Amino acid sequence: MKKHFLKAIISGIVALLLLTTILPTSAYSNDMQKQTTTQIDNENEDTSNFGPAWYNKPTSYAQLISWYQALETQYPDYIEVFKANEMYGTGTIPTGYDDYYIRITNESLGFHKPEVLYIGGPHGDETVGTVGMFWFTDWLMRMAFTDEPSPYYSKDWLRWMIDNREIYIEASHNPYGFDHDQRYDSHGWDLNREADMNWDPGEPTGGIWASVQGKTLNAFIDNHTIRLACDFHGGARMLLYPWGNMHSSIVGTSPITGQSYNYAPPDFYFFDASSLRLGDFMGDYGGDLDKYSIGTIPDTVGYTVGGGICPWAYGGDVETNPVEDQYVQDEVFGNYYGAGVLWLSPEMSNTKNPGQDTFGNDTVARYGAEVRRFILHETDLAQPYLRWQSGGVQEDQIVITNTPVNFTWQVNGSMVVDHTYLQYGNNPNPIQTWTYTTTDHDEHAGDYIGGTGWDNAMNGQTDGTTYVEQITFTVPGEYYFVAKAQVDQIYKNVLRPDIYLSNPYLRLLKERTNDSYHEILEGSDGTEEIIGQTWWYSPILHISVYPENEAPNTPDKPTGPAEGKPGTTYNYRTTTIDPEGDQVYYMWNWGDGNISQWLGPFNSGSVGSAQKSYSTKGQYQIKVKAKDVWGAETDWSEPLDITMPKDVSAPFRSLFLQLIEQLFERYPNAFPILRHLMGQ
Repeated sequence: MKKHFLKAIISGIVALLLLTTILPTSAYSNDMQKQTTTQIDNENEDTSNFGPAWYNKPTSYAQLISWYQALETQYPDYIEVFKANEMYGTGTIPTGYDDYYIRITNESLGFHKPEVLYIGGPHGDETVGTVGMFWFTDWLMRMAFTDEPSPYYSKDWLRWMIDNREIYIEASHNPYGFDHDQRYDSHGWDLNREADMNWDPGEPTGGIWASVQGKTLNAFIDNHTIRLACDFHGGARMLLYPWGNMHSSIVGTSPITGQSYNYAPPDFYFFDASSLRLGDFMGDYGGDLDKYSIGTIPDTVGYTVGGGICPWAYGGDVETNPVEDQYVQDEVFGNYYGAGVLWLSPEMSNTKNPGQDTFGNDTVARYGAEVRRFILHETDLAQPYLRWQSGGVQEDQIVITNTPVNFTWQVNGSMVVDHTYLQYGNNPNPIQTWTYTTTDHDEHAGDYIGGTGWDNAMNGQTDGTTYVEQITFTVPGEYYFVAKAQVDQIYKNVLRPDIYLSNPYLRLLKERTNDSYHEILEGSDGTEEIIGQTWWYSPILHISVYPENEAPNTPDKPTGPAEGKPGTTYNYRTTTIDPEGDQVYYMWNWGDGNISQWLGPFNSGSVGSAQKSYSTKGQYQIKVKAKDVWGAETDWSEPLDITMPKDVSAPFRSLFLQLIEQLFERYPNAFPILRHLMGQ
């Protein structure tokens, strides 16, 4: 009782905090001058809303953490809020802050799923991502686990994401800067200049990994196999990716837009294509994201960045990528086995700390929606997968021979589908053993984009490729299907292999393009293992194929005692004919609220029987229906009315009759008059 009372008090306090708002206030950016809030035409905005009336801004880091903790209390099986600085023993952030991380996943399914990480503002006054990540978490829980309408995304897909991904959030990488509306931390350090990548930082960083947050992030990355991540920024409208200040002479030209960029990384093509698609999906509230605002850091922001988080998290594993050894002080700080992350630095807003009116809500698509879309897109991309779609046959469906049926699926978690088709047969494991295959959809093989459910993604909506195969079965039986796909094979080709060597740096690319890739990392959640594979499979789908078939005739009215004694078991019988001569099953409705399981099989035309005893006196009706081996059912039969017992003398009469029967058996020629009276 005390526990429930305490929860009620906490919930009330949190509700009051949620009402608190602050007034509007006026990244990589050192020199960005554009500080005006983007204006948009609100005429066509959907002003109807669900959930919270507006996405409020927390007034402090403490309030932000209390909001996350309230969600953890409400959804304890899916959200965990923890102090990562305590987990990794990195100390306390000066002025008394803890470095809170949040994990979102279905905890009952374990912690070895593809991991993604999103961190809030290393520059404390760049707040869009820090605020938006909380409202993403709130939105995701409500859309996945409540009855609130989810007008834009399937609840089933959102639950699938929670079941099959681990989403990590660092609430704020710079809580002091967030509280004091400033770029730097309490030391005056720039927390996006202290990473170990082509930098010998002093002021204003304090050195490589000088901050508690930097040490914690370093430890977290090295204890996880992160596929994708980002550090949110503001002060411009851009999507930035490596490099920051090395490999300046390496040029990458986008095969999609034709735009060229210096400082291009080995996995330039995947960064380019995925970021362009992401920019379209995020929308244009904060400004258009196109080939001019998406690219490598120096070519986009206009100056080089040393010690940035993004290049380090991508290329810091110099044992795997020895070309980068000259830029990393692994002799001092050790190698970074957790690197190989597809890391972006999104500059979300021209205004670093925009007002609360710019965040929108569930249905008013402003910065809150754009952060949400960013996280959804990147989380999906962490690993390829195939899912059956509505509009096709479903698990355990019964299909009739000579009837065309559709199988419908999508391929996601990828940029391009090189091959996809169905394998099926009568073996329960069609991944290993199959009899039939369908047409190979290979129209996008060798392309950089195409064939996924994310094709044509725009402004939070997708209108992608859905594959449909129509199959007509002529032979009855149990069939098992799997959809399979090969994806993103062009991206195993790195830019400038003469410089970068021949293997991708990104673990998510190695996983999907190299069957021999195998990574094991002993982390804080135990052993993390990634096994490369070039084919990906849907869940196995089972269907039953029945012949064209008529149901049996309605069974005969049951026969058996029409009266009896409670507690005594009696036999009841019926029969029916199946038009195709199939065996049949019977289900008995005993009239007392009990209905039997399907009993059988019995041969067509033979007697089907069942036993029944009643525990109480009463009037009952017994009915029976039948189905054949293909599941075609009949109506209920005409009922048999029975009484248990007929009257109080019934037990004595029954005993008397049994005695008379015994006399007749013992003296077959005696008692002729009694026999005549009894109709014998």
